[in-house]
Amino acid sequence: MATNSSDLIRALFDEQRNGTLSESAAQQLKQLLDSDPLARETWDALQQEAARQAAPPAPPRRLSGQWFVWAAAALLLMVAAGSFFIYHTHQHDSIFPARTRDFVPVKNAVQLLVPGRASLALTGDSAFQIWQVGQVQLRNDSTGLHYSGNAKGYALNTLLIPPGADYRITLSDGTEVWLNCASKLRFPFSFPDHKREVYLEGEAWFKVAPNTQQPFEVHTPNTSIVVRGTAFNVNAYDDERVRVSLVQGAVTVQGASDEAVTLKPGMECVYGDYNGIRTAPFDTTTIRGWMKGEGYAIRNQKLRDLKPILDRWFAVQVIFDAPEMAHVEVTGPLEKNKLPAFLRAVEASGHVSYYFLGNELHFTQP
Repeated sequence: MATNSSDLIRALFDEQRNGTLSESAAQQLKQLLDSDPLARETWDALQQEAARQAAPPAPPRRLSGQWFVWAAAALLLMVAAGSFFIYHTHQHDSIFPARTRDFVPVKNAVQLLVPGRASLALTGDSAFQIWQVGQVQLRNDSTGLHYSGNAKGYALNTLLIPPGADYRITLSDGTEVWLNCASKLRFPFSFPDHKREVYLEGEAWFKVAPNTQQPFEVHTPNTSIVVRGTAFNVNAYDDERVRVSLVQGAVTVQGASDEAVTLKPGMECVYGDYNGIRTAPFDTTTIRGWMKGEGYAIRNQKLRDLKPILDRWFAVQVIFDAPEMAHVEVTGPLEKNKLPAFLRAVEASGHVSYYFLGNELHFTQP
């Protein structure tokens, strides 16, 4: 084995003994030991050397009657060293995932956090169907979360939507909210008489129950949207840029600088601290595409710009193995629940390749 390979094995050995071996390094070590007999021989020699260094010094001859105690101790140390290697090798096999081309979706549960209570799973094997919280009864079914009953106070509950999922909830006033992946909604079980307020991070579609005496207000990190009965979409994934798209009714959007604009159906506004509020018409037939699992026709778009969407839609962590990969422009159909089709189309361009390590999606050079 070449000298640089020997140095690599020794470096990996030292990292494992020090407990600093990374996931990628562990994968590299496993591949070396599986494919290179000389690498395995060097590794075994290092293991034996470590065992000899860990053994106690030989006892003086005058204590020769206790020789078997020292021999047993040395034997135990060598067995322990061997067991340590075997255990951690298997541990790496089980903890650190193997490199693969297959996408295995991660199914994280939608969670409801109720103040003073444990979190409640709304999807997955541990999801509940009926749950009682004080005087409020929760019902969770195929149409989402519904609840009824009198709540004490107006404490805010938190609905957490993980990446790769979406979920619907019907509020106490009959307002319907459909939340996109990687989003969070804070809301009370009951609203005070004078106002209905919720807090959104991420993206959601609202169909607000009309009530002229009780305005509905959606707060994002840097905007407030006042509604009296309407249907609209809010995209607030980016704290510095919020997009509000109105399909029916009327909404007033106010930014942190107190600038405000009232939208008419078919209009949307984008708010950003850098240029205030901008309005423009939009296609009302496409704004709800994410609710139907529809996506985008990607054309000559940089991978770095697609990273946030891939992270949210498919519960993956996009990693560029080389910095220049972030600037590669790709083309292909990007739809929810169809990541492999997008990756095949991207790879067909010949400019990029990919692989998975657990939930990590790595883009690399072909």
